Amino acid sequence: MRITGNRLIDLAAASTSKNQSTVAEVSAQVSSGLRVATPSEDPTAWLAAQRTKLQKSLSEGTGAAVAESRDRLQTTDNALASLGDIVSQIRTLAVQGASDTYNADNRVALGAQVRGLFLSALDSANVRGRDGEFLLAGTVSLSAPFDATGAYTGDARVRVVPTDGSVTAGVTIAGTDLTAANGVDVLPLLDRVATALSTNDLPTLLGALPDLDTAVKQVSTIRSHAGGAMSFLDQTTTSRAVLEQDMQQAISRFVEVDTVSAASELAKATQSLEVSRAVTQHILAALTPST
Repeated sequence: MRITGNRLIDLAAASTSKNQSTVAEVSAQVSSGLRVATPSEDPTAWLAAQRTKLQKSLSEGTGAAVAESRDRLQTTDNALASLGDIVSQIRTLAVQGASDTYNADNRVALGAQVRGLFLSALDSANVRGRDGEFLLAGTVSLSAPFDATGAYTGDARVRVVPTDGSVTAGVTIAGTDLTAANGVDVLPLLDRVATALSTNDLPTLLGALPDLDTAVKQVSTIRSHAGGAMSFLDQTTTSRAVLEQDMQQAISRFVEVDTVSAASELAKATQSLEVSRAVTQHILAALTPST
């Protein structure tokens, strides 16, 4: 079959056009970093990437909730640490006041000291988070959980956050842990010790000493629960970071371009374009009559 000059020109033009399209496509990929920018380019890959992005966004939202809960637990633990120190100090003062070497005036002085410590303990137990909520109030978090006598007015419920799929974790400490439901009524006990010292009520003071031992252990146990909850949240945060990194890598595989391969492909496509242009020019020169 005889190929005419016009046919050669058409073939050369088609080759040039194809190479131009390839260069433009690969240049766009290199520029944007995306192999699939729209659903039409690769519907399966695009949909898979969108699903993974949604999963990653949900994971990041959960991570933010976990981080906030972790901060609240840390604030709670700091308050409990302060409370534990106060209970230990009051126990030491109560033991001193129960000694036969102390008289009524000595006990009154100790009572004033214990009263001040009780007020500090009350402040610690009524700790607030950054958002102003009372952290030991259970779910009744807009009101102080402990009244002026140290009586608990909150509830026993704790908040939970999702950590992995359907798994949830408790992320608050309820003030009921500081009540007789879990040992002794810690704050009213401190109030009672202060009053016993101030009024030289030795029998009440002696009767409070075993309860103070219980209170020291009780606060320590509560702190261990808070520490365990924080440790668990730290572990889930580490696991989520790995998961989200895997998700990002999956998204990259679905829609992002391999920059090294794309650059190599662009160089080849550019070279092919230059060759096709040169061939076209050569054909046109050969078919143009000389003057």
